Amino acid sequence: MKMRIVMIFSLLMYFVNVNVFGTNAQNSLNKDMKETEIADIRLDVNVMKENYHDLLKRVIDNENTIELLENDKQYLTHEVENLKRQLSCETEVLHDITGEHQKELNETNFELNHTWYSFNKMVHELSCNVDVIDNKFLCLVGSTSPQSFLKCITKTGVVSVCTFETKVEENCLFYNDETGLDKKNWRRHSGRTSSRNTGPSRAKAGNDYMYIESGSMDYLENALLVSNILKQDVKLSLSFYYHMYGSSTGTLEVIVSSSGTNQTIFTRSGDQGNQWYYKKLYIQSASNLQIMFNAIDGNSSYGDIALDNIMLFADECGPQIIP
Repeated sequence: MKMRIVMIFSLLMYFVNVNVFGTNAQNSLNKDMKETEIADIRLDVNVMKENYHDLLKRVIDNENTIELLENDKQYLTHEVENLKRQLSCETEVLHDITGEHQKELNETNFELNHTWYSFNKMVHELSCNVDVIDNKFLCLVGSTSPQSFLKCITKTGVVSVCTFETKVEENCLFYNDETGLDKKNWRRHSGRTSSRNTGPSRAKAGNDYMYIESGSMDYLENALLVSNILKQDVKLSLSFYYHMYGSSTGTLEVIVSSSGTNQTIFTRSGDQGNQWYYKKLYIQSASNLQIMFNAIDGNSSYGDIALDNIMLFADECGPQIIP
């Protein structure tokens, strides 16, 4: 009987061991497999992270390269524009004597010029003898035919001189327009203009000059200073000084009219600084020729425009030095 009980107990223990420890072994195997899969997944994730960082670095490098190229493009564009402006300025210098290039000469000779252009010695330093010019003007006054006019201008070469030192100058062919083409008149003045921070402080030479008073003008109103109609077909050169100083300075134009056709041969706009500038223009021969100085007002009272020493010569050369 005891023997049978021992055998039954042994069998019972065998089944218990098989069921319990067999299940534990299977669970341990499954756990090892899952840990291996997790390790493989982590390895794949790490590889993907490295690839992502490499790709991100390449993207950042490309963006930096693009930014550098854009900066280089902007710099080169700026340099090209500067070069264009420089070439344009150099071209203008070759064809136009500006006040800026004559600043030192003007400052050195200012007092001398002031003396030269008194009324009784207005063209002395132009190498034209005063007596000869007086004779020329007397000849012009007495001229009644194109032949006598041509004879006079051939003799001296001076057609008109306007110093504005007196209210009426018999030798000056320029006057305020009276046909209604403008809204205001040019004013004869000496010394500083009535407004601060605009206009000249004194004439270029002598005591008086002509100017527009922007404080009494509306925006874009104009004033015309016009010449007599020159019926003789000759080449002309025109010289004058202009002053355009003020924060709202408008525009100065020189217009040549011939038989109803107008051509603008000179224009300046905006503040040019508190100084006088010299300008010389060449005018082709035409019949029924009229020359006009047109001043257009800016948008406030700080825009006075002035003219002085307007001279007209009957050839393309005129004076060989700046008066």
